[in-house]
Amino acid sequence: MKTFKQALEVYLKSLNEEHTIYVLKGFNYWLDDLDTDLFLGGKTVNSYMNLKESIQGLSSMTRAMFLLYENLLYLYDQNALGSIEFFTQYKFIIIENDYFDSYYPGFHTDLETIKNDFESEEDNIIQKFYCDIQKIDNTLFMNFNEIPDKEFKTIKLTEVGINFEVDNNLEIELYSNINHLALQGIIFEILNFGKGKILCEKEGEYGKSIGIIRKKFETINIFITVKDDFNKHDVEESDYKEYLEILQRKNPSYNFLDIQIYHAPDENTETKEISQAVIIDRIVKNCMKAQKEEQFRDIFVTAPTGAGKSVMFQIPAIYLAEKSDLVTIVISPLIGLMNDQVNNIQSMTKLAETINSDYTPSQKENVLEQIKNGDKSILYLSPETLLSNTDITNLIGDRKIGLLVVDEAHIVSTWGKSFRPDYWYLGEFISRLRKSEKSNQNFPIATFTATATYGSEDNMYFDIIESLKMTAETFLGRVRRDDIDFEITNKTKEINYQDEKLLVAIDSINKLQKTGEKTLVYVPYRRHIDDIYSRLENQEKIGKYSGEMFSGEKNETLEKIVNGEKNVVLATKAFGMGIDINDIKYVYHFAPTGNISDYLQEIGRAARERGMNGVALTDFFKEDFRYINQLFGMSAIKHWQVIAVLSKINELYKKHKKRNFLVSPMEFSHIFANESDTSRIDAQLKTALLIIKKDFELLNSSNYIPLIFKPRSIFTNAYFMIKDGFVDKLVSSDNFKYFRKIQMPRNHTYETYTNPVKVEYDGETYVLDFKKMWEEKYKDLSFASFKYSFYNNELSNFDFRVNEELIPKTIIEIKFDKINFDDAIVEMSNILNALKDIFDDIRQSRKHFTVRELANKLRERLSFKNTYTPDLLAQSMIYILNNIDTGHHVSKNFATYNSQTDKWNIQTASYETRIKKIIRQARLSLTGNINAIQISVKNRNSNKDIRVLLAQIIEILELAEVNIRTGDNPEFFVRVNNSNAIEKIINDKFYKSKTVELVKEKHDNSTRIMEYFFTQLSTKKDRWDFIEQYFLGHLDTTDIKQLKDVQRESKKESVSIANKVKFPYSNWEEASSISPDEFYIINEIPIPTYFSGEFTLNNETYPFSYVWEDRKIIVYNPEETEKSIKNTNCEWKIISEQDLKLSDFM
Repeated sequence: MKTFKQALEVYLKSLNEEHTIYVLKGFNYWLDDLDTDLFLGGKTVNSYMNLKESIQGLSSMTRAMFLLYENLLYLYDQNALGSIEFFTQYKFIIIENDYFDSYYPGFHTDLETIKNDFESEEDNIIQKFYCDIQKIDNTLFMNFNEIPDKEFKTIKLTEVGINFEVDNNLEIELYSNINHLALQGIIFEILNFGKGKILCEKEGEYGKSIGIIRKKFETINIFITVKDDFNKHDVEESDYKEYLEILQRKNPSYNFLDIQIYHAPDENTETKEISQAVIIDRIVKNCMKAQKEEQFRDIFVTAPTGAGKSVMFQIPAIYLAEKSDLVTIVISPLIGLMNDQVNNIQSMTKLAETINSDYTPSQKENVLEQIKNGDKSILYLSPETLLSNTDITNLIGDRKIGLLVVDEAHIVSTWGKSFRPDYWYLGEFISRLRKSEKSNQNFPIATFTATATYGSEDNMYFDIIESLKMTAETFLGRVRRDDIDFEITNKTKEINYQDEKLLVAIDSINKLQKTGEKTLVYVPYRRHIDDIYSRLENQEKIGKYSGEMFSGEKNETLEKIVNGEKNVVLATKAFGMGIDINDIKYVYHFAPTGNISDYLQEIGRAARERGMNGVALTDFFKEDFRYINQLFGMSAIKHWQVIAVLSKINELYKKHKKRNFLVSPMEFSHIFANESDTSRIDAQLKTALLIIKKDFELLNSSNYIPLIFKPRSIFTNAYFMIKDGFVDKLVSSDNFKYFRKIQMPRNHTYETYTNPVKVEYDGETYVLDFKKMWEEKYKDLSFASFKYSFYNNELSNFDFRVNEELIPKTIIEIKFDKINFDDAIVEMSNILNALKDIFDDIRQSRKHFTVRELANKLRERLSFKNTYTPDLLAQSMIYILNNIDTGHHVSKNFATYNSQTDKWNIQTASYETRIKKIIRQARLSLTGNINAIQISVKNRNSNKDIRVLLAQIIEILELAEVNIRTGDNPEFFVRVNNSNAIEKIINDKFYKSKTVELVKEKHDNSTRIMEYFFTQLSTKKDRWDFIEQYFLGHLDTTDIKQLKDVQRESKKESVSIANKVKFPYSNWEEASSISPDEFYIINEIPIPTYFSGEFTLNNETYPFSYVWEDRKIIVYNPEETEKSIKNTNCEWKIISEQDLKLSDFM
């Protein structure tokens, strides 16, 4: 039997074209055993001593040579490719092993060295070669960096048709939901070990995995069959008894429930019953396989509320702890849910604990000590806590993880996009943990949720599987709840929606309260709770529950609902996951606030007690959907913010002059100036960076990763002013070695509304090396506990008090390269005064405005280097100016935001005073002939200090390089693999984030689905059929979209285009014969679809100059028509040439 390696050797020997360097991409694993003449050597090394001599030697040679792809990247890095092509006759041809997609098996020696070099935060040669390295079994798979803007002739191995054979007796198991990386591992087993028999879990060509394999190996005799025992769900009697014994510790009469599971969810809605014990057993068996380093699978479970999801992972956790002393980590989204689960599990085991923000540092350390010494084995954590411990030994010591559970896993796909970005980063963290030689951890993931769509356009199942990098055995529980009915009453606004909505809701809630049945009322915001509560009858029977309330208040409400003292609770979405009240009869929605998964999760609170029936009620107005749009808009990242983040990273990359560096969220504060809380800046930055990662994946089919980003828990430095009277004390202490004095001004001048005030500091500024101090003196604490104890003056062996002797500082550095201080002040003043004029016009017109409208007005008046700057300026300046103290006792915001209309309203003319104050502060702060200044600011409310606000404005306007550093926030690790790819996006005037568009598209589709559900369905059967079909991906949403489109189009004025002539040129420069306006050339406007023709609007026909069909823009010459074009409600932009602006194309 001819193996792949043998066939490869024959093929490579056949490559003998003179003056050719064949570049081998994806063959490293086999090269050690092949007789191949490699130019620059057979392996990549850390230095190339004789590169010049090697290149010169080519000039006297003619024979074919081979080169590793890594060495091609090295030649590019050393600017040597041009020398070879210019001074020799050699050309490059890439031979690509395209049996693999993006990830290629690497050398089979020095694995740990290569992996460590790649993951190092110090630049090294391995990082020049690879943008990602993943470990599959015991093989490293490499994703190569790219050579930008250069194309090579490429020969693909699958198209050559090398002949090798496989053994149909050697088996590989292939699962239906295998991820991209795991599929590369399967392909490697076929090529390297000759395995030719693929065992599937069901009949047919499911997914794309089999299709990919069949296409790549179409000339090879691969045998594909179904493994008989893949879907058997038998539990051995002895194991069943052990699981049941654990369950009956709760109650001796308990038995396992049977759950309805979809048998073939891709094909139909038929279900079969399986016992909870089956899922428990599958988890335990896969955990045991993992510990033996055998092939194992993750477990994905959806089951309706009340189906006992918690028991299905608690019993495996207890079993693993008692039988094998293994740790189970449970990722949970809410503190209340963690506390409830730890309390509920106590009747079965005392081995469970949690650490969360309710715990003091000493309580956390006590819990972790119990985990490390084996007294506790089940640990409930938030994703943020897990990710903050890059070294897992900080949490569990040297113990082994048996299982990692992600409870309420739908949040990976929902909250992660809006509120909890750390859920998006879980997959990367867990993947590194499972593949790290250092941690030596091998465990399955088990995910549980009540609501995850399986095959719909909003495929949450796929999102979760891909995000967590799972290869999962899937149990999809029946979503249909026949014990819940619907009472949805459609209402029509008569005069005032808000007043009428409130009155209708109050009337319905009063009626529900009088039934005496327990009722849960969901409202969008906390203010709705207070508005409704104040108008209800029998208030003593009404409870409140929202995330903003103290935990004691929430617990009191829950307790009184459970014992019957109250029978109605008014709640936000915070009341949901993990709230265990079995006898709720009614769930009333004031208005829908999420997608259909959220709605199902919320109505699932009803009728959890077996044998009980529940009702989901809503008084529905079509205006109710404003709340869904508001909640989405509040958290959504904008296109211009994505570009601004990339631009800042590129600036930092050029400043550091290396690919690996740390960034502080405060360096991006000008992009997220609307966030007053620095923790929200962290979250927004994480979300923006993840969107950038997804964008690169969508833009590049090769999975190339130009930018790597890792959140870190550690900030390495903190800044303090040490008062003069305490310096001697510090110098004489053993802690002084961690401090370093930095030169900072001892005073600053502060702008007031009377006279400038000069403030003298009574101390010098020092930087503290937090990381070194922690590692040398306090490594027995987690870094989070060390930080907390330091700032709260609870740290042992440290005799200095923060905020008394050590004053925390924020350091601002402003460096002017291209212009001096005076010119910068003039330019900033001109822009801010133009902004004042715009505000004057808006105030005089008494119109409300959106951020986008303000940005477009800025574009009309001023020119900007970057297309995103007006958006950034418009968004940020409103918040910046609102934060400037006006000198009055109560400083009122000059502009207020209406979340219902997404518009701002100017309340006072104080923006003029605030702008003048910021300009005066600039003249006071930016003085002298030097080109750089440093400013120190007390950390307390530093985000409202006028000097911080001034720095943000300078950064937005790109007048100087601004660096804001504080020790209060974690740093993030960034690696730039390819600055060209980043700059390409920054310089694209018309770039829009694909991910932002997809998230918005999902939101719009979700809203359409919800509107259809509430307005077009009438019976209980219709509604549950709709939900079930949608969740399984069987629902054809075309009709829903068409219905919505018809409704929308019926309100729009229609446009038709006739006698159109297709634009015949590839760019504007070629179009000299039609004499285009210079506006199109200068601003690099995309070429139009048509030039010359007619368009009809409201039965009137007009000539046009240009039409951009994809952008729905029509430009006409007003001199060519005598008719006035009125465009009041049309989906097309119809613009005269004299009014045309660059912003019309943004």
